[in-house]
Formats: sequence, C-alpha cells, structure tokens
Amino acid sequence: MKAFFKGLLIFFIIILLLGAITVALLFTLVNSFKYMTYSSAKMEKVYAAFNAEEIKFIAHRGLSSEEYQNTAEAFRLAAEDPTVWGIETDIWVTGDGHYVCMHDADSLDGVDNVRDVTLAEALSTPLRKSERNKKKYPDDDFAPTLEEYLDICRDGGKVAVIELKDKYMTEAEIDGVLEIIKSKGVEVSFGSFHFEKLRYIRSKDADVILHLFTFVGLPRDMADAGFTSEEKLNRVIEQRINLSCNYLFLTKALADMFHDAGLEVGVWTVNDKKTVACLFNDYGVDYVTSDKSRGRLFG
Repeated sequence: MKAFFKGLLIFFIIILLLGAITVALLFTLVNSFKYMTYSSAKMEKVYAAFNAEEIKFIAHRGLSSEEYQNTAEAFRLAAEDPTVWGIETDIWVTGDGHYVCMHDADSLDGVDNVRDVTLAEALSTPLRKSERNKKKYPDDDFAPTLEEYLDICRDGGKVAVIELKDKYMTEAEIDGVLEIIKSKGVEVSFGSFHFEKLRYIRSKDADVILHLFTFVGLPRDMADAGFTSEEKLNRVIEQRINLSCNYLFLTKALADMFHDAGLEVGVWTVNDKKTVACLFNDYGVDYVTSDKSRGRLFG
C-alpha cells in the first residue's frame, strides 16, 4: 500500500512539473503568438506608424548573423555598419587578471573556466562551437581581448555595450574594466542580470548608460531578497538603470513602469522586422539587440 501511494505521489509531482513547464513555455510565447495573429491590414498600420531609425540597434555579440559571435571579425563588421548604434559583448577574467570577450566562462574549446588559464592560453585556444556552427564557420575562431574590442568600437564610432555576466566578478575587477575603458576613450554602456554590479558601476559613474538584463523583469541577484516584485523594480529605477528584457516576456505594464520613470526599454534578441515593428508599436521600445543590423532587417 505504501508503495502504491508513493508511486501516486510521484505521478502527481510529475504531472505538476509538466504543467508548470507547459505554462512557462506558453507564457514565453505570448508575444510571438500575438504577432502571428496580426492581419495584413493591421501590419500595414503598424508599419505606417513605424520609423526604424527611432530605435537604437545593438549588434548582438557583434554582427553574429554574418561572422562567428564575439570575434574581432563580428565586431568589425558591426562597426562598419552605419545602422548599428552599439556592439554588445560579454567579458570574462582570465587566471592572470586580463579580460577577454566571449559568451560564457567555458566558451574556450576544452576549457571549463577561463579563470583556469592565462591570457596567452585563452587567446590561442579556439572558441567552442556547436556542430551546426562548425559547419557554418569551419575555421577556428578566437576570443579577442577587451582592449581590441574597445578599439574596434571607438574607431567605428559605436557604443561598447558590455555585459557583466560573471557573478563572481569582483568590484576590483570591475574597477580594472573601468580603467581600461577610460584609457581607450570609448563611449560605453553596461548591462547585467545582476543588480549589485550595476549599482556599483552607478556609484562610480553617475552618467553611464546602464541596463538590467532580464527575462521577467526582476534582477537575478534579488531572487531571495525580502522585497516585493514592485520594490525590487523600484530599487532598479532609483539607480537610473534601464530595462533590457527578453522580448517574449515584455509586457506593457513593465515597459510603462520604466518609461514613466524617464528611463528606456530595450529588448533582445529580435531577428525579424515584423516583431521589431510590433514591439515598437506596442511598447515603444528604445533599443533592439539583434544578430542583424537595422539595415539588414529593413534595407
């Protein structure tokens, strides 16, 4: 009998988990489903009221639709495109205290964490690729240094959009990044899923553009904090931090909350012009992060 009830309990737990996953998937597709239902007549009205030049386009990991992500080639291609406002990358710290541009700590082939290797080793180790990307980009590609990336942004007249993804990055390491940026004389914007990192940067620079990267509008490092959702967002707004949301999760209430506070709203990662136009129409988005440039989307 105990075995029966134990099995029944496990069954119900599985059903609940599957239900939660289904609801989550449906929730993430709300905007996509909504835009799929828009008629041709409605889209004509949307496009008629839409001006793509009002949106600041950010090249996601460089122009990653054309060159392998987070490489000097992808950054240079974005820098050469007049319709790109900023070039986004993630930065990581090597074992000897230098900074390289790549997506994750384990983005180097055969290396579990870039903090385990020196700068020289990081720069000579190819970036890890999926089988699909190996077919598309058969040659080895390598991570550039932060300095090389900043030079490309500065020389191309682009804003360097730097994501601080590493939750273990210390304030001293952030200070090192700020010093390099200062020496390069490049315009920069910072984004992170971690509120405290952005708050620290705000304490060092009252004017720099900051973005909270998020799926559902809440800072990742406030998950267990004793605040309501509204209080968490108000803490972000008090620091003059803009919102940069995965476009599938953006709601009008969330966008309005930041716009009403005089802040801006961005979305990522959007690669088709219909969705860009609808997001601008519905939420008045100010930034779009895309694997493509505005020119490649809208001609």
